[in-house]
Amino acid sequence: MNYIKKSKLFLSLSFVCLVATIQAQEFKFGAKAGMNISSISFKDSDYSTKPVIGVQVGAIANYSFNDKIAVQPEVLFLTGGNKWRYENGTDGRIKTSYISIPVLVQYNIIEGLYAEAGPQYNFLLSIKQSIGDSDFDDIKELYKSGTFGFAVGVGYDLGFLLPGLKAGARYTRDLSKMNDQEVGAIDLKASMIQIGVSYTFTK
Repeated sequence: MNYIKKSKLFLSLSFVCLVATIQAQEFKFGAKAGMNISSISFKDSDYSTKPVIGVQVGAIANYSFNDKIAVQPEVLFLTGGNKWRYENGTDGRIKTSYISIPVLVQYNIIEGLYAEAGPQYNFLLSIKQSIGDSDFDDIKELYKSGTFGFAVGVGYDLGFLLPGLKAGARYTRDLSKMNDQEVGAIDLKASMIQIGVSYTFTK
């Protein structure tokens, strides 16, 4: 499946989810924030990589259909990247920032505990690289404007502390490669472990 088809699939799934919310029994909106453990994998085995810490912040909406099923679209600002080392000992670091739009289906396993999964699209805002002790250089021209991926996670309702408060952990990964042109590491794909809290208001 090529990049264009993946983008169309994401838009189609998002449209279906948003249309379905017309039948939702409860609508909530709010915000979330947290940290990312971010990594970018290189296809070239001559490189080793390490994760870096980033942040996440954004807005969410939640549409509950019943006591078990809900759909949650989000708009998040994310920072990430990685540290890398080439086999000759050269070190470097990549810094990224995105606007990420996941559309997740949530399923309540037991009271308070839920699982979630769905597609997401990441719009690339910036990507910079530093090699050795050099300053960070803008390398955005070598990369796509966005990537298609997926997200899976779990969360827990902390309403017993504060109504509308939730905590969760999520794993995300690109299905399409980041780079639009040939780069030294061949193909790059980003992944994140996201840990955060959210707060929603009921409309």
